Amino acid sequence: MKLGALGLLGVLGLAAGCASSNPDKPSALERRQAIRDAADKTYRSTEGFQTAHWGMSPDEVRAALPEATVAPDGTLRLKTTIAELPAEVALGFLDNRLAAVDVFFQDVVDPRTFQTLMRDLLTRKFGEPKTAREVKRQVKWGDVSVRFAADLAPLQEADATASSETLESALAGQGQFKVLNRWTTLESHVNLTQWTLPARGIMAIQYESAKYAPKRAGLIGRYTAKARQELVKEL
Repeated sequence: MKLGALGLLGVLGLAAGCASSNPDKPSALERRQAIRDAADKTYRSTEGFQTAHWGMSPDEVRAALPEATVAPDGTLRLKTTIAELPAEVALGFLDNRLAAVDVFFQDVVDPRTFQTLMRDLLTRKFGEPKTAREVKRQVKWGDVSVRFAADLAPLQEADATASSETLESALAGQGQFKVLNRWTTLESHVNLTQWTLPARGIMAIQYESAKYAPKRAGLIGRYTAKARQELVKEL
């Protein structure tokens, strides 16, 4: 036993000596991180919103969606028509990579018919949605985080007045939401949500990159409940 212990100590000492003799050589952990960083830079998903895919840079997204412009709040946004309804789209970037997209519909006359249509279209794209029981359980346990693409860092400095008047700020401050349907793939998390404000209702499709979701979950966004709780401390 003593010889075994001495032998082990000798091996460890030799390994330490080798490591210390090459202080400039990257460790195995550093090499793995470098590989991951390189892969992140070249990552482009096949999924996302329309022709804008997860992992695209802001310039790539603008090329894919030329009608998108930087709004006064600093977020890349566009107005479009989806299923013959006007829609407002916000695109969010994490470390300059497309990570989330919100599509808001403010003029839905018949929410039930709209939900049926969107459920069919999104099922064609992402496969079968989670069951109602699964969604209810995930929401209850906090596994379905409803957050906004505009929570992510703006592309440019925002005007304070304009930023405070965004739709997201109204929803975060006064809105109540219900997750109607949810889809998950290896690349995307998609929620069809219904928001209720004091004077109106809003339907939304909220897309999120599965790759960036874990890192995004730890951020304090501009319109999250966590951000508002932090602001309370200042009062």
